[in-house]
Amino acid sequence: MEKKQKPVDHSKMKLGKHPPKKDDRTFRLDAYLHHDELPPLPEEWNWGHKIAPDKWGVMLNRKLENCTCAAAGHLIMTWTSNTGKLFKPSDKAIVQTYSAITGYDPKTGENNTGAYALDVLKHWRKNDIEGHKIFAFAAVDHKKRLEIKQSIFLFGGCFAGLGLPKSSLNQNVWVVPKEGLKGDGAFNSSGGHAVLITGYNKEGVRVITWGKELFMTWEFWDAYGDESYAIFSDDFIKNNENPAGIHVNSLKKDIAELKKDDV
Repeated sequence: MEKKQKPVDHSKMKLGKHPPKKDDRTFRLDAYLHHDELPPLPEEWNWGHKIAPDKWGVMLNRKLENCTCAAAGHLIMTWTSNTGKLFKPSDKAIVQTYSAITGYDPKTGENNTGAYALDVLKHWRKNDIEGHKIFAFAAVDHKKRLEIKQSIFLFGGCFAGLGLPKSSLNQNVWVVPKEGLKGDGAFNSSGGHAVLITGYNKEGVRVITWGKELFMTWEFWDAYGDESYAIFSDDFIKNNENPAGIHVNSLKKDIAELKKDDV
């Protein structure tokens, strides 16, 4: 079991993820995976273990409603730390991405309105974040734990969205409150939030949010998770395969076939 920790206060942190946005053209993970060719999933895994707890950085998510862009920055850190030398995007680069998507003006503070996760991923596929770009992304069925685990293990993490309850803002371990999904435990009572999931075990998943690693139980994810994505990046490639053993040429060939309709 995860050790109990003293409550924290995240009430002054920002959120910023809009409700899930649908696009029927979005590539779906299960349509790509050849299950008979996949390496076996370990019972537990964590790609974030190479990064010290105090090195993630908030990426201005204390000031801006830019959790979606901060999650992208944390993904870059996770990938690069496992394939070579850790690269941490600058706050300036994260703000530039946030501004390009939302129209946020750093000088006046106008348009600090948050973003749709899908808009962030579409932008990132066509525009780099400080030299780091993705070549595809796929929607993951957030109701299927197996797909969440596959996204984490096979592709270096899961870009995930939640409708956070107010009860989570003073928890180091995100659990469904005793009163259930009502009051402070109601879905989205705090707001929409994007996080990076770096690992999993039988009890739940490890998430990076507001520059810290937290543990989220599977029950919490089942109750409050509302969208999730696997991201495909050259940053998670070394010696022509990714650290989980997926061969890059095969991956890119399959994705090219599935991307004939631009997503």
